[in-house]
Amino acid sequence: MINEGNYVTISLRKRFYLILITVFLLLTAVPVHAHNLPLGGSRWCLQKNGIVATIDLNQTLLSEINEVKEGHYDLAASSDKQLQQIATDIIQPYISKKLSITVNGKTYPVKVDKLVRNENSTFTVWLSVDKISFNRPDNSLKIDYKLLFEETNNSHLNMAYLYKSDSTGAALQKVFDFSPPAGQYNFASDSPVWEISVKGTVTEPATAPAIAANPSIGNSSLNQDRENAATQRVVSVLPAYCKRALIPVKGDVVTQTKVSQNSSSVIYETSQDKQNPDNKGAVSSNYQMGKQVSEGMEKGNTRSTWSNIGNFIILGIEHILTGYDHIAFLIGLIVIGLSFSEVLKIITAFTIAHSITLLLAALQIVSLNSRFVESVIALSICYIALENLLRKKVKYRWLITFCFGLVHGFGFASALQELIVGKSNLIVSVLSFNFGVETGQLMIFFILLPVMYLLKQKMEFRKVTVGASMAIFIFGFTWLIERLFDLKLISS
Repeated sequence: MINEGNYVTISLRKRFYLILITVFLLLTAVPVHAHNLPLGGSRWCLQKNGIVATIDLNQTLLSEINEVKEGHYDLAASSDKQLQQIATDIIQPYISKKLSITVNGKTYPVKVDKLVRNENSTFTVWLSVDKISFNRPDNSLKIDYKLLFEETNNSHLNMAYLYKSDSTGAALQKVFDFSPPAGQYNFASDSPVWEISVKGTVTEPATAPAIAANPSIGNSSLNQDRENAATQRVVSVLPAYCKRALIPVKGDVVTQTKVSQNSSSVIYETSQDKQNPDNKGAVSSNYQMGKQVSEGMEKGNTRSTWSNIGNFIILGIEHILTGYDHIAFLIGLIVIGLSFSEVLKIITAFTIAHSITLLLAALQIVSLNSRFVESVIALSICYIALENLLRKKVKYRWLITFCFGLVHGFGFASALQELIVGKSNLIVSVLSFNFGVETGQLMIFFILLPVMYLLKQKMEFRKVTVGASMAIFIFGFTWLIERLFDLKLISS
């Protein structure tokens, strides 16, 4: 006969083994690298005689390429010379296989110019396509992007931006950093092809003799016309939603492309009216056209800004909902059975803390080593779980949450770095991403709080606290060992 003491001991052992089995199943099902999301960004610049492009990827994602993985290359420790060798021997064949550029039905080879390591632990692959031009009345451009879909089980997303400039080197980098893109597209496994219709080059502005032939235009109008004509040439690429702002007026003919189903931008061309060979009235019409183009740009930029905000809000929500370490931390904070007012303090403290460091890190005001940040995040999970196991009541948890929340903000920033393409949209992107994170965080709390309330009504809540905290500690300790020693204990 089993006495009561032995029965209790056996019962506790059964529960302990049940918890261990559950945790093991969860660990084998959930990828442990919580911040290395398969996200990237790219910039595509149309030039007079070709295309220049950059693809930004984080180190983990770039290391997923089979040849890089099998060669055990340490990208972070590689010298510039070694990186260029990797670009030649590995990245070039991979790009040739997975990326194609087609103009007017002809496919052109894509050349990998260099592989650059950035300060934020990301890498930029510089590409070029030579000996092509967009001087036909109608040009069809197709970008077929199949990078990293196979390696990430079709979860890779690349946010692509379109530009038009003949700048090179540092000048082109400034265009990427400070100029608003003319178009935007998201490469994904279900939408790998970006089709863009491109019109030929725009007409040069009216000559001085033609301007003098129109005495009704004063010097101020002349100067304004020159400025607008120059602007018109620079911004010949406009988002498709600007087309309604471009209304042909006397002296000019506006031709616009037919927008394909997957195209998010269109390139416009203006030409002198064939019925006006003497260019009479050309300056006046160019002035009006320049004004309309400017108005179109303003509307286009506004719409593009809202589209960018929406994208980063969604990405912020996705990041927090797939950031398993953040979810474990949030569960650990409230699973001890706090009151609603205490939970509200915790939510507020965590929000303020990670918002501060997310902004500081994204703006590159403060920078911390990514391995250190990820390790401290794992340590914070272990600490909260142990505190739940060793104490039945906790005080000032909102203060602990604020301190650890500062570190979690750097973790959010590491996921955001490779998504921000150019500095012109930096602030908006960061704020939008942070809003998405907050939205996802509230979604998690709105699910957890009712569940915990029901559990309190059905059973002794201390058992829930102990069981959940043990599982959370094992998660946190696994992440801590992995991140401290750069290991991968459980395959994702």
